[in-house]
Amino acid sequence: MKEIRAKIVASVEKLFGRKQFKALKDLLCTMEPVDIADVLSGKPPAERVFLFRLLPKDLAIDVFEFLEGTEREELLSSFTDAEAAAVIEEMSDDDRTALFDELPAKTVKKLLFHLSPEERKIANTLLNYPEDSAGHIMTTEFIDLDETLTASGALDTIRETASKKETIYTAFVVDEERRLKGTVRLEDIILASPDAPVSGLMDEHPVFTSTETDREEAAGTMSKYDLQAMPVLDREHRLVGILTFDDILDVVQEEATEDFERMAGISPVEESYMDAGVLTLTRKRFTWLLVCIVTQVFSSFILENYAFALESVVALAFFIPLLIDTGGNTGTQSATLVIRGLTTGELSGDDVKKVISKELVLGLLLGGTLGALAALRALTMGTGYGVVLTVGISVVAVVSLGNLVGSLMPFAARKFGIDPAIMSGPFITTVVDIIGLLVYFEVARRLLGLG
Repeated sequence: MKEIRAKIVASVEKLFGRKQFKALKDLLCTMEPVDIADVLSGKPPAERVFLFRLLPKDLAIDVFEFLEGTEREELLSSFTDAEAAAVIEEMSDDDRTALFDELPAKTVKKLLFHLSPEERKIANTLLNYPEDSAGHIMTTEFIDLDETLTASGALDTIRETASKKETIYTAFVVDEERRLKGTVRLEDIILASPDAPVSGLMDEHPVFTSTETDREEAAGTMSKYDLQAMPVLDREHRLVGILTFDDILDVVQEEATEDFERMAGISPVEESYMDAGVLTLTRKRFTWLLVCIVTQVFSSFILENYAFALESVVALAFFIPLLIDTGGNTGTQSATLVIRGLTTGELSGDDVKKVISKELVLGLLLGGTLGALAALRALTMGTGYGVVLTVGISVVAVVSLGNLVGSLMPFAARKFGIDPAIMSGPFITTVVDIIGLLVYFEVARRLLGLG
């Protein structure tokens, strides 16, 4: 695939360099929109604009939807008002809303002014829903059928409106007040007798979501029921839009990226890595690093207060890195598993006791094994049996406590309305480090008779 793409890029550059623009246009028209977008992404702004203007209108709109935020903004700035309006007007509702979310408010206001009254109303409606809601990312381009239609009449309706709809494989049956009555598959309509009523073909208990539902929750519902499209209802149970599979894929990707960044101790970065400035990346990464430095004051305080133990038994210092690394990594592993379970819906707040019980058993098994290995290492170093026993017991305790802390903190975060993903990475490691040092020196003080 890479070789084919490299050949295409080479052909584009060759034709562009020779100014064979007719042949270049013909080549671009044979390509998929996403591949054209990839080619344009690698071009300088001026060349990107020129190549984009070679595309037929319909293809240009499809390509525009696949471009990244900065690239789209650069193209829009090169358009006349009429050109910009033509592109924005023909974009799908959900993609247009996503574009408006990325643009400055002044630019959005200008673009809205150039939309037709109908499209402007739709755009304003979607923009007014909360940004993380299902209503904000839904599309209003769906097939709706009157419940009184027959299969033949339904097919006629689909033929007349299909070209302007997001999907035609699932149609939505509504009454006169646009309340959802059910959903019907295109396949069932085609295979049914022409006189068969749509009401007899539809699923009368469809899975749906509301405009105010969090988009991540809506994505989970669609994934759970394996839906290609899901109706979105307002508070009066009226059908106002649908979520499609591609919308949910975008949500899943964005949420996964956001969780991954938070688990690594990075505030979510809206831009791509290459588009984000150095100062932006510094600011996003600095916060948690600062938190780690501040919280490490506690570690320094513990070491200072137990300096007498290190002075009495220098060998204790050899195992501090082993102890805190083992505890921190154990806590992070436990937190990651719990966070994933909470995110996918596999775990809920009611499962906290079961999770704690399981993680304590796991902690004892892991800690026992690792503690034996650590004690063996201490023994081979000739540190004395007191230190050997101290290291072994401490590793068991720290691993068990790391598991307990790592599994509890995501539940606590969810309880207080905080994203559980925050309770991982640097945060868990720092907390377990502090606990681990306290446990280690207290065990040493008691077993070795120090202080």
